[in-house]
Amino acid sequence: MNLFADLTNLDVATIAAIFLLGGLVKGALGFGLPLVTMSILPLIVSVEFALAINALVLPFTNVKQFFGAACMRETVWRFRYVLGGIVVGVPIGAVLVSIITDQVLMLSLGISIICFVVLTIASPELKVPRRHDNEIAGAVGLLGGIVGALTTANGPIFLMHLVAMKVERTMFISALGLLFIVSGVLISGAFWLAGLMDAARVAVAAISLPAALAGMSAGDVVGQHIPAEIFRRIVIGVLCLLALNLILRGLAGS
Repeated sequence: MNLFADLTNLDVATIAAIFLLGGLVKGALGFGLPLVTMSILPLIVSVEFALAINALVLPFTNVKQFFGAACMRETVWRFRYVLGGIVVGVPIGAVLVSIITDQVLMLSLGISIICFVVLTIASPELKVPRRHDNEIAGAVGLLGGIVGALTTANGPIFLMHLVAMKVERTMFISALGLLFIVSGVLISGAFWLAGLMDAARVAVAAISLPAALAGMSAGDVVGQHIPAEIFRRIVIGVLCLLALNLILRGLAGS
C-alpha cells in the first residue's frame, strides 16, 4: 500500500521543499507561509489536497509565534470579537469548499494574492473608527474564517485589520499567532468532518511540517542578513507571478 496515495517520492519531496520555502518567507516576514504554499501546491496536487495539508501544518507553525510574544491573556481579550467571528466563519467556508470547483478556488486564490500584493505595495493608511471596533472585529473574523477555510490564506485579512488598528509590534506578532492558531485548528477540524482528510494527506503533512519549521528557522537568519525591503520585493514579485498563473489556470478550466 502506498502511504502517499498516487504521489511519487519526487512529488512528496517537492511538496516538502515548497513548505520549506513557505517557512523561509514566514520566518523572515512573520507571515506568508500559506500564500506561498497555496500558490505553488495546486501545480502538483489538487486544491483540496493542498488545503488539507496546509490546514494540518499551519497551526503548529504559529504556536511559537504566539507564545513567544508573552502577552497571551491581553491578546485573547483584545481580539475576542475577531475570534468569535472566526468560529462562525470557518464552518461556512468548509461547506463552500465541498461545493465550489477547483477552478473557482484557483481564481479565488489568485485574486486574493493579487489583492494582498496591491495592498502591500500601496500601504494605505487605514483607520478603524473606535465606535465600530467590535462590529468590524466580528466581520473581520467572519471573513477571515470563510477565506481561511476556502484557501488557508486568510493572513491578508488579519493583517489589514491589525494595520488599521495601529497595533504595536509585540501585540501584532502575538495577535497574528493567536488568530492563525485558532482559525487553523478550526479549519483542520472542519476539514476532518467534511471528509477532506485521509491517511495520505496526513502523511504528507507530517513530512511537510519539519520542512516548514526548518524554513522558519532559516528565514529568521535570512531576515537578519538581507535588507527587509529587498526580501519583501522579491517575495512580492514571485507571489504576483504565481497568482497570475493561478488565475490563468482557473480561467482555462472554467
